[in-house]
Amino acid sequence: MKKLFLFSVILVVAFQYACKKNNSGAPVITHVRAVNPAEADSFFTQALPGALIVIQGTGFDGLQAVYFNDSAAAVNPVYVTNTNIIVSVPGGTQTAATDPKVPNKIKVVTGHGTAVFNFTIVLDPPVITSISFDNTGTMLYINGKNLVGITKITFPIGAVGNYDTATGYTINTTWTQVAAGVPPGTAWPDSIRVYATFGETSFPFPPPMTISAVSNENAVPGTTILISGTNFINVSTVTFPGGITATPTSMGVGLMSVLVPPGVTTTDSLRISGQLGSATAPQLFDSYTSFASPGYLSTFEVQYATDNTGFVGWTGGYATATQASTAYPNGTGAVGVLYQGSPMGNNAGATSQGNPGLLQLNDVPWVSNTSASINGYSLKFEIFVASPWSKGELWISVGDWYTWSSYTARYAPWDTVSGGTYKPSGWTTVTIPLSQFITGNQFYQTAWSTSGSPAAHFTDYPYTSVCFMIANDQASAVPTGSINVAVDNVRIVKGQ
Repeated sequence: MKKLFLFSVILVVAFQYACKKNNSGAPVITHVRAVNPAEADSFFTQALPGALIVIQGTGFDGLQAVYFNDSAAAVNPVYVTNTNIIVSVPGGTQTAATDPKVPNKIKVVTGHGTAVFNFTIVLDPPVITSISFDNTGTMLYINGKNLVGITKITFPIGAVGNYDTATGYTINTTWTQVAAGVPPGTAWPDSIRVYATFGETSFPFPPPMTISAVSNENAVPGTTILISGTNFINVSTVTFPGGITATPTSMGVGLMSVLVPPGVTTTDSLRISGQLGSATAPQLFDSYTSFASPGYLSTFEVQYATDNTGFVGWTGGYATATQASTAYPNGTGAVGVLYQGSPMGNNAGATSQGNPGLLQLNDVPWVSNTSASINGYSLKFEIFVASPWSKGELWISVGDWYTWSSYTARYAPWDTVSGGTYKPSGWTTVTIPLSQFITGNQFYQTAWSTSGSPAAHFTDYPYTSVCFMIANDQASAVPTGSINVAVDNVRIVKGQ
């Protein structure tokens, strides 16, 4: 009897405990709110993946799992009570943008039932941060974030006020880039627009065309020049000084070639026009026709002249216009010559001057205001490389009469090209910012020394003459004739 009585007591206690354990009944979700106590009365029915929220209701004891659109959330029991669950929406939760069939539900599972609550997981609105064309100009890459659930992309193409849709598009797996087909037609200034599940976004379109460089800024008629820049989409016309036009050949969205037409007799900037509008080159074209002073240091037209048409005659080499037309063709007349006429040995680390020595220009004005900072100014000249160039270099110095150690720049284009040999076709323009000239005998540095700085002014230069020198700072000899170059139209200009 004692055993029977004890067993009965145990059953009653167990039953009472079970009733007490489950006295809350089935769980119920009543609200979702922010964690911040100050916003405790602010309820909402949608949130972003990763958001920290409070699920409110009753009967959450015995919690087993929480789901957002059937994605399980990580739950810390410390943050669970019978009436509140503090939990983060899983970062990878599916949304209607990625799967239109998602249930848009929160599900709370306990040992004594399940509660379901209507709740939408959303994404931040899409954002475009940049755009760029592929090399054909027919595909536009749209870069940004949350580019998901896209339903339409429009372009301002055609008549002003008209918007045409993309010919097709694909989205990467991280929703950060869309490749969209550009519809045919001429663009007008407005924006592309991307329409997505959680909003729309726009970005200015068309992007501006820009010209960054012209391969030969003093090219003569009948020669071909290359124009570099951005967004060269269906460029139809290149306008030369005097309004003379030519039709370019596209080599991609950043490069085109054009044949210089006859009749150019004035100085101006090149202009281009096409599907995306127009652009103007920052450099002057055919400045050799006016060679304005200050700025132009030498055109080499008169060998022994003492102004900016000549150079100091007893140094360096010289080719008349007739001689240059054969040895260095398609130039703008007479030229200065630098020819390494004898073997130059191993002079790494030493100052080794080649033959015929120096090509020294006259002292002529550079700028009207010598107190101006040299920042933003560049030395420019055209060069013709007659022999494949793979060893040795030019030192270009500022100074005067055996004082060529004031400011110096090294020019060796072969050590920055693929294959290590430099041999362009015809004349090309060289640009060296004055801030790259270094002081003293530090010929092998690439930055200013402590005695010079990018804040230097033109008055910091002791003289206003320039000298070109063949040299060798390599560990091997430079063969005879391997440096054979002509230079022309030496000038200092504002900009690149």
